[in-house]
Amino acid sequence: MYDQTHKSSYVHNIRKFMSLKNDAVVRTMSVLEFDFCFHLEYNPDVKRFSSQPINLAYFFNGRSCRYTPDFLVTSIDGKDVLVEVKHSSQIFKPDFKARFMERKRSAQDNYGYQLNLITEKQIQLNPILNNLKLLHRYSGLHTVTEAEKYVLSYIRRKQKVQLYDISEALGLSEHETMISTLCWLSSGKIKTDLAKESFGLTNYVWC
Repeated sequence: MYDQTHKSSYVHNIRKFMSLKNDAVVRTMSVLEFDFCFHLEYNPDVKRFSSQPINLAYFFNGRSCRYTPDFLVTSIDGKDVLVEVKHSSQIFKPDFKARFMERKRSAQDNYGYQLNLITEKQIQLNPILNNLKLLHRYSGLHTVTEAEKYVLSYIRRKQKVQLYDISEALGLSEHETMISTLCWLSSGKIKTDLAKESFGLTNYVWC
């Protein structure tokens, strides 16, 4: 995918995504790829994912070419899918369209992989992307506070409750309520709708 003669032009876009799902750092080559990692990290149907996974061969205009997909994604049911991340301004160019069709055919016929194309229109959607980034900020191991214990216990009793009600019932500030809730969301203990609105006291959470 990447022309080594232009390596210096994209080195500054290299980013590292810390993935608890993979228990590893995922190296990405663009901001768009980096943002896609947030969706993969918190998609319950994704078991694991890796970047720049394999090098594929395909034929184009009578020549043998090499291609590296952006991601290999493994679902919970064990199915592997290759993903190409591309800005929508690039996907309608005749050369890309022709090449991608050959890459897709070769990935399936020669390697047994489905190759999907994802653009910023599917990745950089808000409020969900901003909510996922907020969730990621509070992921990982940490010391569980008393406030967090009370919040989880209260949600379990209510089954489904608005953050505003948690704040009122437990006498917590908006900041304390949100931080305590985000910690349990990031661990998967509770759930919420991250696509509907920016995360705040109006959100409902449930076990």
